[in-house]
Amino acid sequence: MQAVGGLGVASIAGCSGLSNGGGGGSVDPVQDRVTVDPADIQEGGTFRTAIGANPDTFDFPESSSATASILHNLLFDGMITTNAAGELFPWLAESYEQVDVQDVSAGDYTDYMTTVPYAETEDGTVYIDTEKQIVIESPDNPDSPSAGDEAQVLTVDEAGDAVADGTYGMHYQFELHEGVEFHDGEEMTADNVVASYGRIENSTLSGQVFDSLLSISADGDYTVDLYAQEPDASAVRELGGLPVYPSEITENVPLGEMDPRQGNTPLGTGMFTLDEFQNEEYVIFAKNENYWFDTEMKDWFDGPSEFPNGPVVDEVDISIISSDSQRAGALQNGEIDMTFGLTASTLTNYQQSEDYRTAPTDGAGYTFMQYPVRVEPWTNASLRRAVNKLIPRQSISDNIFQGWESPAWVPLPPIGASTGSTDYEAMVEELRSYNEYEPEAAAELAEEAASEDDIEFPVEVTLETNSDNDDRVRTVELIAESMSQEINGTQYFDVTVNTKEFLTFVSQLLSEDYWDQGKLAFIGLSGGFNPHGYAKSVHSPENFAQCCNFQNIDFPDLNEAMRQARYGVDVAEDTQLRQERYEDIWEMILELNGNSYGTHSTLVGVVNNEVKGFNTYPSTQDIVGYALYNPTDEQITYLDR
Repeated sequence: MQAVGGLGVASIAGCSGLSNGGGGGSVDPVQDRVTVDPADIQEGGTFRTAIGANPDTFDFPESSSATASILHNLLFDGMITTNAAGELFPWLAESYEQVDVQDVSAGDYTDYMTTVPYAETEDGTVYIDTEKQIVIESPDNPDSPSAGDEAQVLTVDEAGDAVADGTYGMHYQFELHEGVEFHDGEEMTADNVVASYGRIENSTLSGQVFDSLLSISADGDYTVDLYAQEPDASAVRELGGLPVYPSEITENVPLGEMDPRQGNTPLGTGMFTLDEFQNEEYVIFAKNENYWFDTEMKDWFDGPSEFPNGPVVDEVDISIISSDSQRAGALQNGEIDMTFGLTASTLTNYQQSEDYRTAPTDGAGYTFMQYPVRVEPWTNASLRRAVNKLIPRQSISDNIFQGWESPAWVPLPPIGASTGSTDYEAMVEELRSYNEYEPEAAAELAEEAASEDDIEFPVEVTLETNSDNDDRVRTVELIAESMSQEINGTQYFDVTVNTKEFLTFVSQLLSEDYWDQGKLAFIGLSGGFNPHGYAKSVHSPENFAQCCNFQNIDFPDLNEAMRQARYGVDVAEDTQLRQERYEDIWEMILELNGNSYGTHSTLVGVVNNEVKGFNTYPSTQDIVGYALYNPTDEQITYLDR
């Protein structure tokens, strides 16, 4: 999967600053960063690039594709933004502050909750039957409900009443810049922000937002009050950067239809406007000549006064080319200026060429294999750990990725090291034994599982991945071969590989019936700077049929541990305590092994020599927008031709 959305949310690839700026970041993950002297900048020209998949939608709350987010981030802005290290900065907001934090939990909302029934789908899945966005469920709801039982829930309709009575976990206040205009000329106000957040209700991204958001309201034209359900160490990072749209969208365009294929033009405040879109072929963006930004508006900007107030290229042309070899060919032939997602061998060739520059950065993501944990024999954790011991991670890193990507010894990429661990290197050293390639240990675990659940060998299984990533397909084929090997005369697994086009595969993964098909799914996740996303996305029942819990994983002890690491006054105010709790979570995840991890990503943009100043953002979602203009890092790209 290329993980979901913007800076806070996770997307499928292939989820606290407390003052006016900074906070929460780590060291710059960009390797060999290049800088630009503003005096050398040449304005104008068309920046040409290519992405590997057709956008699922331009309507951000309904998208689960990191590739689509590349397009979204050219069109939309949020109240906050980040630099490449993950530090937070006010953006559409002139400033923001944490007003209050209170020791409030789900049970404190009981007096505001309403009663709704449980119902049952045709396949027997029991769900809470309401069309309203559920904000909080009562902790007293039944653990194993039946259709006809009743649930107590707080929906968006009652959340404002709780806030009015002073019941909330955290209160943030954002002061918006005045005079910011959308693409259609409407001035942005606090009401636009509130209405835009309302568009997330019951959307594809709702699970990643309403695990924190309680309510949002306007106080006058330029002040936004945002309330979190509980003390939440990730609240401002997760909630502050969501896109803002004009009234034309929020009042007239139904959710999912802000898309040219639906006859609607996406509108935001972003530095580009959508000029032309040909489905499955290309997208053309034109520079927003009325872009609102000015470096003098920002106290945190300490760069040169000559630094531009927006991107300097006039147009961005993005071709849709699914084949990485064809994208590499387009770069070679001079048809495009930049591409990414190339095979390791191709990257190595470009690295050795004088006519191109490779721009690597530590990536915000990993590849992972998710087990059908509710389908026998995969309900047995020992069997899943047996497979984990047959994944040759070092060989995958050395031979398939030629060192561009590193073995995922732990479920947290290095970009989350500062918030998700007390000592990342020590944690990796302590936990890597879980993921070492050890066939003899795999055999012992498989025999242990067989003694527990009467499993017959070989276990026949299908391993699926997307077909349009050659390195990923080779990785899966190597894993399948390793799983199918004989160990001491016994073949424990008989694996068949099945590949599908990316969007087709993602559509199946996000359906609510994939989990009971008994298949192993191998995909990638593109996340952000919050450690919680790397744990929650692939495990939480709140993310079932969203990014990225495809197999209906629900481990109650892990769910509670994740809550204890993110929510509560103690972790919101004590960074080290939070780091320690996440270290316990990574070990718990490895012990449960609902997912096995492959490699930690390295994101590499490759440019020709006419492109000056290009650096690669850690997440696929903003690889183009960040490179073209991000004053938090004095980042700008221009064309010398």
